[in-house]
Order: sequence, then C-alpha cells, then structure tokens
Amino acid sequence: MQKTARLGMAGVVAAATLMFAGSAFAQEASASGQAGMTLPGTPGASATTGGSDHATMSEHIGVGYLGRRSIPIAADGGGGTFDVNGASVQAPVIGVRYWLDPSLGIDAGLGFVSTGGTTTTDNGNTSQDLDDQGATGFLLHAGVPLNLADDGHFSFQIVPELNVGFANSTISALPGSGQPDVKLSGFGLDIGARAGAEIHFGFIGIPQLSLQGSVGLLFAMESRKATVDSTPEQSVKHSTTAIGTTVGDNPWNIFTSNVAAMYYF
Repeated sequence: MQKTARLGMAGVVAAATLMFAGSAFAQEASASGQAGMTLPGTPGASATTGGSDHATMSEHIGVGYLGRRSIPIAADGGGGTFDVNGASVQAPVIGVRYWLDPSLGIDAGLGFVSTGGTTTTDNGNTSQDLDDQGATGFLLHAGVPLNLADDGHFSFQIVPELNVGFANSTISALPGSGQPDVKLSGFGLDIGARAGAEIHFGFIGIPQLSLQGSVGLLFAMESRKATVDSTPEQSVKHSTTAIGTTVGDNPWNIFTSNVAAMYYF
C-alpha cells in the first residue's frame, strides 16, 4: 500500500514538472516570435527594442563623417564674363548623431572649406604679390533619422534632412591696373529624405563603429551672383530650383555624398 502511494505521488510530481516546463517553453517561444523583425505597416511592426547593435546605441552620441556636399557659387567665365549657372565648391560634413530612443534620433553637422594662395612675381629688385582666387564655403546639416526595423548588426532607416550652404570668393585685380575686384557668391538650400541602412561592425567586436549608405530625393534651390566692385556697382545673378535623386547623373556620387561613417560613445 505504501509502495503504491509512493508511486502515485511520484507520478503527480512528474506530471506537474512536465506541465511547468511546457508552459515555460511556450512563453519563451511566444516572446521570441514577438521580438522578431516585422515589415513596416504590418500589425505589430516596430523597431526592435533589444538584441541588436542598433538598440545598444540608444541614448548614445555618435561622431563622424556625414558625406560631402556641394555648395553653389558663381565662377570666373574668362574674358570678363561670369558663370552663374553650375559652379560649386565641395565641403565635407562632420557631425553628430544622437538616438533619443531606438526609433528616433537627431543629426547635426557642419561643413567647411577654404582655399586660397598668393602668386609672387619678381622683377629685378622689385616683387609683386597677387592674391590667388580662393573660395570659402559653409554648410549646415540637420536630420531626423527614423529607425523602421533593426536586427543583429543591421538597421533600416529613413532620414528627413535639411541642408543650407553659403559660399563666397573674390577675384583680385592686378595692382595699378585700375580694374575693380569681382566678388562671387552663392547660396544653396535643399530639403528631402533618404532611405538606407546602417551597418554596425559588431560582427568583428566593434558595434560602436557603423557605416551608413543611403539614397533619396531632394528638392534644391540654388542662387549664384557675381558683383563688380565698381561705381555704379554691376552684378549678375541666377537662381534655379530642381528636384531629383541624391545620386544625380554620376553613380560614383553614392561613395561621396551618400556614404557616412559614425563612431558611438
């Protein structure tokens, strides 16, 4: 009788153990299924909140290269004429990215370029210095990266952005020539959005390092102006508007203005 009771009690304990293990396994499988990446727009679609390199960068700041941008400027066309149609200077943009949470971030960047020089002509005991034509450009960049989905080392993002650039240059007249200086300037504003991926280097143990590649659509407004510093002042100005992809007519642009690198701290 006691043996039968002991066997009955062991059976009850074994059954309870199996039921508990089965329930725990089912909950784990359910949680695992809910944590998987889903397509944007489908029920339950959201950025992964854990288990990815991107998620670990939430509330971290990244510093890096945000691509190279063109700033419009007027140019010397030769023979006393000026090109106010398509000239530009290139400015690399250095900036920061901060993720407020795994889904929403902020980008801010500054681009700067300055060129110049001096040409010295010696003639016996006299010498003459002439400033070469240089150019100075500034560009401000702002963006709002939106993480739509992430998994492992990969994050798919859409980034609405705004870029504002200014550039100027001066063509100095020869000393004693009686000719006026010419001032060249330009302004650019573009607004649009990019779509692409951010790949973290967690697969080699450096999840803080990431490489970003994207393409997008931008609406751009540009103006260029050439002013002759004479009395009365003379000037010519040209403005354009355009809408197009960020790659433009040169596929190699994807490796300059469309690729960025970031390191998170």
